[in-house]
Amino acid sequence: MYRSLLVPLDGSDHAAHALAVAVQMLDDHASLYVINVPEPPMATDRLGASVGAAPLDYTPEMAREQAEQVIQESLDKAGLNRNKVHVIVRGRPAVEAILEEARALDIDAIVMGSRGLSDLHGLFVGSVSHKVSHLASCPVITVHLPNKT
Repeated sequence: MYRSLLVPLDGSDHAAHALAVAVQMLDDHASLYVINVPEPPMATDRLGASVGAAPLDYTPEMAREQAEQVIQESLDKAGLNRNKVHVIVRGRPAVEAILEEARALDIDAIVMGSRGLSDLHGLFVGSVSHKVSHLASCPVITVHLPNKT
């Protein structure tokens, strides 16, 4: 059993499945941390969309609300009470935020989905789970969502 696990949540089915697996790995006295790094939406104007910019009116408050919604939906899917989970929201690149929190909290292991919402982006620049698994100072358990065939 683990004392502490960190689960990155991005709203994907893979992340929700990783959370469910993490819950099974913990006993009653362990700590479960979930982290979300909100990704701003793409701008809809022609110039902003062409360079991958966020909308000009996207605020830190909007990012926080987005993160809170992703976390709450993930916890609801897993049947978890928010009071039993340590919630972390960070505003820097996902890999950096996950690694920094794992080190700062002395996490026993990171449990994360093998794929997130931005599969196409991951194909070109490398997935978050791949980078975290190579750079983390603790074990990383990558959970694959089973095929339903």
